[in-house]
Amino acid sequence: MDIPVSLSLQNLPIKDPKPKDWNLIIKHHAKLKNDHAILSTYTQMESLGVAPDNTSLPLVLKACARLSAVERGKGIHSSIRNTGLMKDVRIGTALVDFYCKGGLINDAVEVFDEMRERDLVLWNALIHGYVRCCCYKEAISLFMQMQNGGLKPNSRTVVALLSACREVSELRSGQEIHGYALRNGLFDLDAHVGTALIGFYLRFDIKTTRLTFDSMVVRNIVSWNAIITGYVEIGEYLMALKLFVQMLVDGVKFDYVSMLVVIQACAGIGSIELGRQIHQMVIKNSYSDDLFIVNALLNMYSECGCFELSRKLFEFVSSRDVALWNSMISACIEYGFYEEALSLFSKMRIEGIREDERTIVIMLSVCEDLADGLRNGKSLHALARKSGMKMDASLGNTLLSMYAEFNCVESVQKAFSEMKYSDVISWNTLIRALACNGLQDEAWKIFGVMRESDTKPNSHTIISILAACEDETCINIVEQFMVL
Repeated sequence: MDIPVSLSLQNLPIKDPKPKDWNLIIKHHAKLKNDHAILSTYTQMESLGVAPDNTSLPLVLKACARLSAVERGKGIHSSIRNTGLMKDVRIGTALVDFYCKGGLINDAVEVFDEMRERDLVLWNALIHGYVRCCCYKEAISLFMQMQNGGLKPNSRTVVALLSACREVSELRSGQEIHGYALRNGLFDLDAHVGTALIGFYLRFDIKTTRLTFDSMVVRNIVSWNAIITGYVEIGEYLMALKLFVQMLVDGVKFDYVSMLVVIQACAGIGSIELGRQIHQMVIKNSYSDDLFIVNALLNMYSECGCFELSRKLFEFVSSRDVALWNSMISACIEYGFYEEALSLFSKMRIEGIREDERTIVIMLSVCEDLADGLRNGKSLHALARKSGMKMDASLGNTLLSMYAEFNCVESVQKAFSEMKYSDVISWNTLIRALACNGLQDEAWKIFGVMRESDTKPNSHTIISILAACEDETCINIVEQFMVL
């Protein structure tokens, strides 16, 4: 180890330190991924009047990005704004990357525009930044500018652009990028490009996706996971499992993601035999302590009709998170074990696990089957309020449905007013509750408010409002609305 680095690590003074000595210290901390130490060292440099250079500043700005130290990074930018350092492309790239990772895309663009020298790394930094900040069309537009400037994209550029094209469903642009990758050997040499193409084509067509995968010369575990996940997402569970087997035959070692996806596939085809084999693979490869994997296995056993195996797995796990409790409670309700579900909910709270929105939604779903369901439902509603839960569409609609089931119109109206966002299901439930409880005029009034909102009525809306119709004229009016 270099002497200045050694002394610095022991908090001993360094006599007459030079910039290169400080750079060595910062590089050392960067190698250890000690971002706090990097910023502390830079602060020490500032206090001693040591000027940074294009070696130290990029590392310091990267540390700021990783620590989300936005104000610190802005301060560094301000201190060098009117110096010659701003002409350095490495520092410009580091600033663009810092601002992009902080979500400050306009600041990143400002730095980019001020740079006279722009290399491929700088262009890539802003293209990736646009994608990170969900500015997909801007990323594609910047790529066009880059090409007009005579720069050739590399694998990193292609991967970012395919992601942008996927998000805005730009099939033609993505196909052109695919062609460029083929012509320039990027597809054959870089598995990341192939994987990005799989992700892109999955948005449009599984057949083209499969052809792309089959033509890949270089595949890695990410590529395999992407194509297997694609088949699971469209319900082609058997094909997903066949590909998983082929992956093993080809000598590719599965990972955590592979396990999660294959467990879902087993649940999809309802194969308890395959599910148990995958469970054994989980145990042999030390994934059995991972709660995401355990949760997937619990759901798989439940969906395959093996409630007892779900229960045994749940009881075997010593450390449980709220997601695992939710899955077990949900399984109890699915199999009609309502009292056990209530008992588990109480036990979860006693053990100090805080419920989330999904817990409340699950528990509300069982209220209508309980003798004291309304009381339980109101308690859950109060708990959601007390916990500061957001009344989103999922939680709000479940509450509306529960109150409507018990004909508590006032509670339906109150819950509706608490919702931050109301979708067509919310409106339909409110209209139906009013109409079915003799409040036809109020139902028509709400229907009118709905039509003036951004929510478009559907066939269920018509069914709901028909309950408020008292004569043939009224029905004719509804039929006219259906035509509009």
